[in-house]
Amino acid sequence: MPTPIPTVSPLHQIHTAAEAYFLNYGPPESQTPIVETFGQLDMEYAALRKATVIFDEPHMATLKITGSERHAFLNNMLTAKVDDLKASTSIHSFWLNRQGKIDADLRIIETENQTLLKLDRHLAPSTTKTLSDFIFAEDLDISIDHSTHWLSIHGPTAFQILNINPIEEHTNTTTTINNIEITIDRFDLTGEIGLYLAVPTDQLESIYNHLIDPTKDNPAKPTGWLAINTARIEAGHPLYNIDFGPDSLPAETGILESRVNLKKGCYLGQEVVARMNSRNIRKQSIVALRLDDQRITTESQSILQPLTGSHINLPDQQGQTPIGAVTSSTISPMLGAIPICFAMVKDAQTTPGTKLSVWAEGKFADCQVADSLTFWTKPKA
Repeated sequence: MPTPIPTVSPLHQIHTAAEAYFLNYGPPESQTPIVETFGQLDMEYAALRKATVIFDEPHMATLKITGSERHAFLNNMLTAKVDDLKASTSIHSFWLNRQGKIDADLRIIETENQTLLKLDRHLAPSTTKTLSDFIFAEDLDISIDHSTHWLSIHGPTAFQILNINPIEEHTNTTTTINNIEITIDRFDLTGEIGLYLAVPTDQLESIYNHLIDPTKDNPAKPTGWLAINTARIEAGHPLYNIDFGPDSLPAETGILESRVNLKKGCYLGQEVVARMNSRNIRKQSIVALRLDDQRITTESQSILQPLTGSHINLPDQQGQTPIGAVTSSTISPMLGAIPICFAMVKDAQTTPGTKLSVWAEGKFADCQVADSLTFWTKPKA
């Protein structure tokens, strides 16, 4: 089994000195502390929407894949089409098991001479092993990159912070910060510009301090998960190990189209995916729920917010067997401070406009299935 990745960020002491609050991510035996907030959630969220924030990602890891046959191999393994992936291009993909369930959600970052797979830190050793088990005589090598740590910056001024030319979403580039080469991948998780920095771990503290340097004209504001989480729900991005997980099938995630190429040839678990797609069947699926009658106003500061795990029922079956459960929820600043949720519900109740009831703070609240997973889109300039 590959060597495990350290559970604590090299920046942990810096965050502690900045009076950060932490939450533990991952299984009990291998939890990773990540910053929840620096105690200024409203300001962190506002900076994300109006300027730029920086988020430490010790819960993420990198697999490095080299060799002339890596694209053909990955194309036979993963749900995305990668045999013709060009340098500076990035895509998402699932890594499935033989039963068609999701073993990992991957970000594939193609550079000039290697392929990087960004994934949950806790899944890096098992993914390395299970992928490597299928290598026979191919010219490729798969290893955990212990020398790389991920930071992400989000916000409309992200390119100015890094002093780089804009790049399109789902592309990557390289730049230098303090004479250190950094790979940058763009994925707009929050609905704002999102740039993910693969930073050499031994230079991490230097790079981080440079980006938040208060003497600069436009420093990035350190932020925690709560601000990122609110924005990514608004932007319509369910996450692995939060909204769906290892017991989920691709058709149940709500994001199948961004992860699975239904026209490519065989890959592990492909039979299950193809059968469900051709028959248009699934047991359940992630949907977006709005609670429009729960709104903070000048007259009322009290609203009912569902929590993760809250039961969902049909309106006339409150208290009976649930038809689903909340997977993520937040109060949406961009929608006038109403509660919004992702939820896994039975397929029969996934039609947009379907009226449902969700348990929230001791009583049922009315909600309805939204038209799509995306609650809010940034207006074009």
